[in-house]
Amino acid sequence: MGSIRPKNGGYEGRITIKVNGKSKQISLFNKDKRILVQEMIKAKQEANDNAYVEKDKITLEQWLKKWIRVHKKPFVKPRTLQGYIEKIKTNIIPYLGNYPMQNLDRLILQEYFSDLTTGNEKKSIKQYSPKTIKEIKSILNMAFSDAEIDKVIKFNPIPTIRTPKVQKQKKKPTISPEQQQELIQIMLSEENGLCYIFILNTGVRPGENSGMKWRNYSYEDSNVKVRDNYGKITYYNEDLEKIKSTFEEKDLKTPSSYRTIPLQRWLNEIMYEYMLLVMKQKGYTKKEQLNDEYIFVNSLGNALSSDYLWETLNKILKRHNFQHLSVYQLRHLFATRCVDVNIPINQVQQYLGHALASTTMDYYVGYDEETNKSEIEKLEQINNIQIVPKILKGMEPIMSIAQKVV
Repeated sequence: MGSIRPKNGGYEGRITIKVNGKSKQISLFNKDKRILVQEMIKAKQEANDNAYVEKDKITLEQWLKKWIRVHKKPFVKPRTLQGYIEKIKTNIIPYLGNYPMQNLDRLILQEYFSDLTTGNEKKSIKQYSPKTIKEIKSILNMAFSDAEIDKVIKFNPIPTIRTPKVQKQKKKPTISPEQQQELIQIMLSEENGLCYIFILNTGVRPGENSGMKWRNYSYEDSNVKVRDNYGKITYYNEDLEKIKSTFEEKDLKTPSSYRTIPLQRWLNEIMYEYMLLVMKQKGYTKKEQLNDEYIFVNSLGNALSSDYLWETLNKILKRHNFQHLSVYQLRHLFATRCVDVNIPINQVQQYLGHALASTTMDYYVGYDEETNKSEIEKLEQINNIQIVPKILKGMEPIMSIAQKVV
Protein backbone atom coordinates (compact mmCIF):
# COMPACT_ATOMS: atom_id res chain seq x y z
CA MET A 1 0.00 0.00 0.00
CA GLY A 2 2.81 2.41 0.90
CA SER A 3 4.45 3.91 3.95
CA ILE A 4 3.44 6.42 6.64
CA ARG A 5 5.71 8.45 8.89
CA PRO A 6 5.27 11.32 11.39
CA LYS A 7 6.07 14.74 9.92
CA ASN A 8 5.50 18.37 10.97
CA GLY A 9 2.94 17.54 13.63
CA GLY A 10 1.03 15.20 11.34
CA TYR A 11 1.68 12.26 9.02
CA GLU A 12 3.13 11.85 5.54
CA GLY A 13 2.08 8.95 3.37
CA ARG A 14 4.03 7.80 0.34
CA ILE A 15 2.60 5.48 -2.31
CA THR A 16 3.54 4.44 -5.82
CA ILE A 17 0.86 4.82 -8.47
CA LYS A 18 0.63 4.89 -12.24
CA VAL A 19 0.03 8.26 -13.87
CA ASN A 20 -0.46 8.22 -17.65
CA GLY A 21 0.97 4.70 -17.74
CA LYS A 22 4.13 5.56 -15.78
CA SER A 23 4.90 4.61 -12.18
CA LYS A 24 5.35 7.58 -9.88
CA GLN A 25 5.78 7.99 -6.15
CA ILE A 26 3.58 10.63 -4.56
CA SER A 27 3.37 12.09 -1.05
CA LEU A 28 0.19 12.90 0.84
CA PHE A 29 -0.05 14.73 4.16
CA ASN A 30 -2.71 14.98 6.86
CA LYS A 31 -2.71 15.64 10.60
CA ASP A 32 -5.19 12.80 11.10
CA LYS A 33 -3.63 9.40 10.39
CA ARG A 34 -7.00 7.75 9.69
CA ILE A 35 -7.94 10.38 7.11
CA LEU A 36 -4.48 10.03 5.52
CA VAL A 37 -5.00 6.29 5.08
CA GLN A 38 -8.37 6.97 3.38
CA GLU A 39 -6.74 9.52 1.04
CA MET A 40 -4.00 7.02 0.14
CA ILE A 41 -6.59 4.34 -0.63
CA LYS A 42 -8.61 6.81 -2.70
CA ALA A 43 -5.55 7.96 -4.69
CA LYS A 44 -4.64 4.34 -5.39
CA GLN A 45 -8.16 3.54 -6.56
CA GLU A 46 -8.31 6.64 -8.78
CA ALA A 47 -5.00 5.66 -10.33
CA ASN A 48 -6.33 2.19 -11.06
CA ASP A 49 -9.38 3.81 -12.70
CA ASN A 50 -7.16 6.23 -14.66
CA ALA A 51 -8.88 9.08 -12.80
CA TYR A 52 -5.98 10.29 -10.64
CA VAL A 53 -4.61 13.75 -11.43
CA GLU A 54 -1.81 15.42 -9.51
CA LYS A 55 -3.07 18.45 -7.64
CA ASP A 56 -0.50 20.81 -9.13
CA LYS A 57 -1.53 19.82 -12.68
CA ILE A 58 -5.30 19.45 -12.40
CA THR A 59 -7.16 21.68 -14.85
CA LEU A 60 -10.32 23.60 -14.05
CA GLU A 61 -12.35 21.18 -16.19
CA GLN A 62 -10.95 18.17 -14.31
CA TRP A 63 -11.54 19.84 -10.96
CA LEU A 64 -15.12 20.88 -11.77
CA LYS A 65 -16.01 17.32 -12.80
CA LYS A 66 -14.47 15.97 -9.59
CA TRP A 67 -16.12 18.75 -7.55
CA ILE A 68 -19.56 17.88 -8.92
CA ARG A 69 -19.04 14.18 -8.19
CA VAL A 70 -17.54 14.54 -4.70
CA HIS A 71 -18.87 17.78 -3.25
CA LYS A 72 -22.26 18.35 -4.91
CA LYS A 73 -23.96 15.30 -6.38
CA PRO A 74 -24.46 13.51 -3.02
CA PHE A 75 -25.79 16.62 -1.28
CA VAL A 76 -27.95 18.77 -3.59
CA LYS A 77 -31.26 18.20 -5.33
CA PRO A 78 -31.12 16.87 -8.92
CA ARG A 79 -32.68 20.07 -10.27
CA THR A 80 -30.03 22.19 -8.51
CA LEU A 81 -27.28 19.88 -9.77
CA GLN A 82 -28.62 20.21 -13.31
CA GLY A 83 -28.36 24.00 -13.07
CA TYR A 84 -24.73 23.77 -11.95
CA ILE A 85 -23.77 21.32 -14.69
CA GLU A 86 -25.44 23.23 -17.53
CA LYS A 87 -23.64 26.47 -16.62
CA ILE A 88 -20.34 24.66 -16.15
CA LYS A 89 -20.64 23.03 -19.58
CA THR A 90 -21.95 26.10 -21.41
CA ASN A 91 -20.33 29.07 -19.70
CA ILE A 92 -17.18 27.93 -17.92
CA ILE A 93 -15.41 24.93 -19.46
CA PRO A 94 -15.31 26.28 -23.06
CA TYR A 95 -13.38 29.37 -21.91
CA LEU A 96 -11.43 28.37 -18.79
CA GLY A 97 -11.53 24.57 -18.74
CA ASN A 98 -7.98 23.95 -20.03
CA TYR A 99 -6.27 26.21 -17.47
CA PRO A 100 -4.45 24.41 -14.62
CA MET A 101 -6.17 25.42 -11.39
CA GLN A 102 -2.95 26.85 -9.94
CA ASN A 103 -2.51 29.10 -13.01
CA LEU A 104 -5.92 30.73 -12.74
CA ASP A 105 -4.94 34.00 -11.14
CA ARG A 106 -7.16 37.00 -10.47
CA LEU A 107 -6.28 38.77 -13.76
CA ILE A 108 -7.33 35.80 -15.92
CA LEU A 109 -10.57 35.40 -14.00
CA GLN A 110 -11.37 39.12 -14.03
CA GLU A 111 -10.84 39.25 -17.79
CA TYR A 112 -13.23 36.31 -18.18
CA PHE A 113 -15.96 38.00 -16.13
CA SER A 114 -15.41 41.29 -17.95
CA ASP A 115 -15.92 39.47 -21.25
CA LEU A 116 -19.16 37.98 -19.92
CA THR A 117 -20.28 41.48 -18.94
CA THR A 118 -19.55 43.24 -22.24
CA GLY A 119 -19.32 40.34 -24.67
CA ASN A 120 -16.19 39.46 -26.67
CA GLU A 121 -16.76 38.62 -30.32
CA LYS A 122 -13.16 37.47 -30.87
CA LYS A 123 -13.50 34.86 -28.13
CA SER A 124 -17.07 33.98 -29.16
CA ILE A 125 -18.34 35.08 -25.75
CA LYS A 126 -21.74 36.70 -25.85
CA GLN A 127 -22.93 39.31 -23.38
CA TYR A 128 -24.78 37.90 -20.38
CA SER A 129 -27.19 39.46 -17.92
CA PRO A 130 -25.95 40.46 -14.44
CA LYS A 131 -28.14 37.72 -12.96
CA THR A 132 -26.53 34.98 -15.08
CA ILE A 133 -23.04 36.33 -14.34
CA LYS A 134 -23.86 36.28 -10.62
CA GLU A 135 -24.89 32.62 -10.89
CA ILE A 136 -21.66 31.70 -12.74
CA LYS A 137 -19.59 33.51 -10.11
CA SER A 138 -21.45 31.70 -7.34
CA ILE A 139 -20.67 28.29 -8.86
CA LEU A 140 -16.99 29.13 -9.32
CA ASN A 141 -16.78 30.54 -5.80
CA MET A 142 -18.10 27.28 -4.33
CA ALA A 143 -15.76 25.20 -6.49
CA PHE A 144 -12.69 27.31 -5.67
CA SER A 145 -13.55 27.37 -1.96
CA ASP A 146 -13.60 23.58 -1.87
CA ALA A 147 -10.39 23.50 -3.93
CA GLU A 148 -8.73 25.71 -1.32
CA ILE A 149 -9.87 23.44 1.52
CA ASP A 150 -8.68 20.38 -0.42
CA LYS A 151 -5.30 22.09 -1.01
CA VAL A 152 -5.67 22.07 -4.79
CA ILE A 153 -5.04 25.84 -4.73
CA LYS A 154 -3.52 28.12 -2.08
CA PHE A 155 -6.42 30.59 -1.93
CA ASN A 156 -9.74 31.37 -3.57
CA PRO A 157 -9.56 34.53 -5.74
CA ILE A 158 -13.24 34.56 -6.80
CA PRO A 159 -14.57 36.89 -4.03
CA THR A 160 -12.21 39.63 -5.28
CA ILE A 161 -13.63 39.55 -8.83
CA ARG A 162 -15.77 42.51 -9.91
CA THR A 163 -19.12 41.73 -11.53
CA PRO A 164 -22.09 43.93 -12.47
CA LYS A 165 -24.71 44.51 -9.80
CA VAL A 166 -28.05 42.82 -10.21
CA GLN A 167 -30.70 45.53 -10.25
CA LYS A 168 -33.92 44.50 -8.61
CA GLN A 169 -36.87 45.71 -10.62
CA LYS A 170 -40.26 46.10 -9.08
CA LYS A 171 -42.74 43.82 -10.78
CA LYS A 172 -45.82 45.49 -12.21
CA PRO A 173 -49.09 43.75 -13.07
CA THR A 174 -49.15 42.80 -16.71
CA ILE A 175 -52.94 42.85 -17.03
CA SER A 176 -55.73 44.82 -15.37
CA PRO A 177 -58.43 43.28 -13.14
CA GLU A 178 -60.85 43.57 -16.06
CA GLN A 179 -58.44 41.69 -18.31
CA GLN A 180 -58.01 39.09 -15.59
CA GLN A 181 -61.77 38.50 -15.59
CA GLU A 182 -61.63 38.11 -19.37
CA LEU A 183 -58.74 35.64 -19.00
CA ILE A 184 -60.76 33.53 -16.56
CA GLN A 185 -63.67 33.38 -19.01
CA ILE A 186 -61.26 32.27 -21.75
CA MET A 187 -59.88 29.52 -19.53
CA LEU A 188 -63.38 28.36 -18.62
CA SER A 189 -63.88 27.60 -22.33
CA GLU A 190 -60.68 25.54 -22.66
CA GLU A 191 -60.13 21.89 -21.82
CA ASN A 192 -56.95 22.59 -19.86
CA GLY A 193 -58.12 25.96 -18.58
CA LEU A 194 -58.80 24.88 -15.02
CA CYS A 195 -55.12 24.38 -14.19
CA TYR A 196 -54.35 27.97 -15.24
CA ILE A 197 -57.29 29.33 -13.26
CA PHE A 198 -55.93 27.36 -10.32
CA ILE A 199 -52.43 28.87 -10.60
CA LEU A 200 -53.87 32.36 -11.06
CA ASN A 201 -55.89 32.06 -7.85
CA THR A 202 -53.55 30.07 -5.58
CA GLY A 203 -50.09 31.24 -6.68
CA VAL A 204 -48.68 27.70 -6.85
CA ARG A 205 -45.51 27.10 -8.84
CA PRO A 206 -45.85 25.19 -12.15
CA GLY A 207 -44.27 22.04 -10.71
CA GLU A 208 -46.50 22.24 -7.64
CA ASN A 209 -49.53 22.56 -9.89
CA SER A 210 -48.40 19.54 -11.92
CA GLY A 211 -47.83 17.46 -8.78
CA MET A 212 -51.12 18.38 -7.07
CA LYS A 213 -53.01 15.24 -6.04
CA TRP A 214 -56.63 14.83 -5.02
CA ARG A 215 -55.70 13.73 -1.51
CA ASN A 216 -54.43 17.26 -0.87
CA TYR A 217 -57.69 18.95 -1.88
CA SER A 218 -60.45 19.41 0.72
CA TYR A 219 -63.88 20.71 -0.27
CA GLU A 220 -64.99 20.81 3.36
CA ASP A 221 -62.03 22.96 4.44
CA SER A 222 -61.93 24.83 1.13
CA ASN A 223 -58.18 24.49 0.76
CA VAL A 224 -55.33 22.62 -0.88
CA LYS A 225 -52.15 21.40 0.76
CA VAL A 226 -48.99 21.82 -1.31
CA ARG A 227 -47.00 18.64 -0.71
CA ASP A 228 -45.84 17.34 -4.10
CA ASN A 229 -43.76 18.56 -7.02
CA TYR A 230 -43.51 17.05 -10.51
CA GLY A 231 -41.19 17.80 -13.36
CA LYS A 232 -38.25 16.89 -15.56
CA ILE A 233 -35.00 15.71 -13.99
CA THR A 234 -31.83 15.23 -16.05
CA TYR A 235 -29.11 12.81 -15.00
CA TYR A 236 -25.40 13.07 -15.96
CA ASN A 237 -22.36 10.80 -15.85
CA GLU A 238 -19.00 11.74 -14.29
CA ASP A 239 -17.91 13.49 -17.50
CA LEU A 240 -21.01 15.71 -17.20
CA GLU A 241 -22.56 14.08 -20.26
CA LYS A 242 -26.31 13.74 -20.25
CA ILE A 243 -27.51 10.18 -19.57
CA LYS A 244 -31.28 10.60 -19.56
CA SER A 245 -34.15 12.93 -18.70
CA THR A 246 -37.25 11.68 -16.93
CA PHE A 247 -40.45 13.16 -15.52
CA GLU A 248 -40.87 12.28 -11.88
CA GLU A 249 -41.92 13.51 -8.48
CA LYS A 250 -39.37 15.51 -6.51
CA ASP A 251 -39.06 17.49 -3.31
CA LEU A 252 -40.55 20.95 -3.01
CA LYS A 253 -38.23 23.91 -3.43
CA THR A 254 -37.81 24.90 0.24
CA PRO A 255 -39.28 23.99 3.65
CA SER A 256 -41.52 27.08 3.31
CA SER A 257 -43.01 25.53 0.17
CA TYR A 258 -44.92 22.99 2.26
CA ARG A 259 -48.06 24.97 2.98
CA THR A 260 -51.85 25.12 2.99
CA ILE A 261 -53.62 27.53 0.63
CA PRO A 262 -57.26 28.48 1.23
CA LEU A 263 -59.51 28.60 -1.84
CA GLN A 264 -62.00 31.27 -2.83
CA ARG A 265 -65.54 29.93 -2.64
CA TRP A 266 -66.17 29.97 -6.38
CA LEU A 267 -62.89 28.14 -7.10
CA ASN A 268 -63.68 25.57 -4.42
CA GLU A 269 -67.07 24.92 -6.06
CA ILE A 270 -65.49 24.43 -9.48
CA MET A 271 -62.89 22.06 -8.06
CA TYR A 272 -65.59 20.09 -6.27
CA GLU A 273 -67.81 19.74 -9.37
CA TYR A 274 -64.79 18.71 -11.42
CA MET A 275 -63.84 16.12 -8.79
CA LEU A 276 -67.36 14.65 -8.83
CA LEU A 277 -67.27 14.37 -12.61
CA VAL A 278 -63.88 12.63 -12.54
CA MET A 279 -65.20 10.19 -9.92
CA LYS A 280 -68.29 9.48 -12.01
CA GLN A 281 -66.27 8.83 -15.17
CA LYS A 282 -63.94 6.46 -13.32
CA GLY A 283 -66.76 4.68 -11.51
CA TYR A 284 -65.55 5.75 -8.07
CA THR A 285 -67.97 6.13 -5.18
CA LYS A 286 -65.58 7.62 -2.61
CA LYS A 287 -63.19 10.53 -2.83
CA GLU A 288 -60.48 8.40 -1.19
CA GLN A 289 -60.30 6.34 -4.38
CA LEU A 290 -58.92 9.42 -6.14
CA ASN A 291 -56.35 10.26 -3.47
CA ASP A 292 -53.19 9.11 -5.27
CA GLU A 293 -54.17 10.50 -8.68
CA TYR A 294 -53.08 13.85 -10.09
CA ILE A 295 -55.72 16.57 -10.32
CA PHE A 296 -54.55 18.13 -13.58
CA VAL A 297 -53.88 15.57 -16.32
CA ASN A 298 -53.68 15.35 -20.10
CA SER A 299 -55.88 13.20 -22.33
CA LEU A 300 -53.71 10.17 -21.50
CA GLY A 301 -54.18 10.64 -17.77
CA ASN A 302 -50.58 11.77 -17.17
CA ALA A 303 -49.60 14.70 -14.97
CA LEU A 304 -49.06 17.95 -16.87
CA SER A 305 -45.37 18.79 -17.11
CA SER A 306 -44.12 22.37 -16.81
CA ASP A 307 -43.15 22.32 -20.50
CA TYR A 308 -46.70 21.28 -21.38
CA LEU A 309 -48.15 24.07 -19.23
CA TRP A 310 -46.01 26.72 -20.90
CA GLU A 311 -46.61 25.52 -24.46
CA THR A 312 -50.36 25.06 -24.01
CA LEU A 313 -50.78 28.46 -22.37
CA ASN A 314 -49.08 30.11 -25.35
CA LYS A 315 -51.42 28.31 -27.75
CA ILE A 316 -54.54 29.27 -25.79
CA LEU A 317 -53.60 32.94 -25.56
CA LYS A 318 -52.74 33.13 -29.27
CA ARG A 319 -55.99 31.42 -30.18
CA HIS A 320 -57.98 34.05 -28.27
CA ASN A 321 -55.75 36.95 -29.36
CA PHE A 322 -54.91 37.65 -25.71
CA GLN A 323 -51.60 39.25 -24.76
CA HIS A 324 -48.68 36.96 -23.92
CA LEU A 325 -48.37 35.69 -20.36
CA SER A 326 -46.03 33.09 -18.91
CA VAL A 327 -47.12 30.51 -16.37
CA TYR A 328 -44.98 32.26 -13.78
CA GLN A 329 -46.72 35.56 -14.54
CA LEU A 330 -49.97 33.95 -13.41
CA ARG A 331 -48.28 33.25 -10.05
CA HIS A 332 -47.02 36.84 -9.93
CA LEU A 333 -50.50 38.14 -10.74
CA PHE A 334 -51.89 36.24 -7.77
CA ALA A 335 -49.43 38.04 -5.49
CA THR A 336 -50.24 41.38 -7.10
CA ARG A 337 -54.00 40.93 -6.67
CA CYS A 338 -53.53 39.94 -3.03
CA VAL A 339 -51.68 43.19 -2.42
CA ASP A 340 -54.29 45.10 -4.42
CA VAL A 341 -56.99 44.04 -1.96
CA ASN A 342 -54.74 44.70 1.05
CA ILE A 343 -54.08 41.14 2.14
CA PRO A 344 -51.19 41.43 4.65
CA ILE A 345 -47.83 40.69 3.07
CA ASN A 346 -47.04 37.96 5.60
CA GLN A 347 -50.20 36.16 4.45
CA VAL A 348 -49.17 36.52 0.81
CA GLN A 349 -45.72 35.11 1.54
CA GLN A 350 -47.33 32.10 3.17
CA TYR A 351 -49.66 31.55 0.21
CA LEU A 352 -46.70 31.64 -2.18
CA GLY A 353 -44.45 29.44 -0.05
CA HIS A 354 -41.65 32.01 0.06
CA ALA A 355 -38.94 32.09 2.70
CA LEU A 356 -39.74 35.24 4.67
CA ALA A 357 -37.67 38.41 4.66
CA SER A 358 -36.26 37.99 8.15
CA THR A 359 -35.66 35.32 10.73
CA THR A 360 -38.23 36.95 12.99
CA MET A 361 -40.95 36.74 10.33
CA ASP A 362 -39.88 33.24 9.30
CA TYR A 363 -39.78 31.62 12.73
CA TYR A 364 -41.95 33.70 15.03
CA VAL A 365 -44.95 34.94 13.08
CA GLY A 366 -47.91 32.59 13.37
CA TYR A 367 -50.73 32.09 10.90
CA ASP A 368 -54.33 31.60 11.90
CA GLU A 369 -56.32 29.41 9.49
CA GLU A 370 -59.52 31.39 10.05
CA THR A 371 -57.66 34.59 9.15
CA ASN A 372 -56.35 32.86 6.03
CA LYS A 373 -59.90 32.04 4.94
CA SER A 374 -61.31 35.50 5.64
CA GLU A 375 -58.42 37.20 3.82
CA ILE A 376 -58.63 35.02 0.70
CA GLU A 377 -62.30 35.97 0.28
CA LYS A 378 -61.18 39.51 -0.54
CA LEU A 379 -60.26 38.19 -4.00
CA GLU A 380 -63.95 37.61 -4.75
CA GLN A 381 -64.31 41.23 -5.92
CA ILE A 382 -61.43 40.79 -8.40
CA ASN A 383 -62.69 37.65 -10.12
CA ASN A 384 -66.37 38.65 -9.98
CA ILE A 385 -67.62 35.06 -10.15
CA GLN A 386 -71.17 34.20 -9.07
CA ILE A 387 -71.80 30.65 -7.81
CA VAL A 388 -75.39 30.29 -8.94
CA PRO A 389 -75.77 27.60 -10.09
CA LYS A 390 -72.80 25.53 -8.85
CA ILE A 391 -71.78 24.43 -12.35
CA LEU A 392 -70.89 27.63 -14.15
CA LYS A 393 -72.22 28.32 -17.59
CA GLY A 394 -69.42 27.94 -20.12
CA MET A 395 -67.29 25.52 -18.14
CA GLU A 396 -68.44 22.42 -20.01
CA PRO A 397 -65.14 22.17 -21.99
CA ILE A 398 -63.21 21.99 -18.72
CA MET A 399 -65.36 19.16 -17.46
CA SER A 400 -65.03 17.27 -20.76
CA ILE A 401 -61.33 16.56 -20.09
CA ALA A 402 -62.39 13.96 -17.52
CA GLN A 403 -64.29 12.03 -20.14
CA LYS A 404 -61.27 11.89 -22.45
CA VAL A 405 -58.99 10.65 -19.66
CA VAL A 406 -61.12 7.57 -18.94
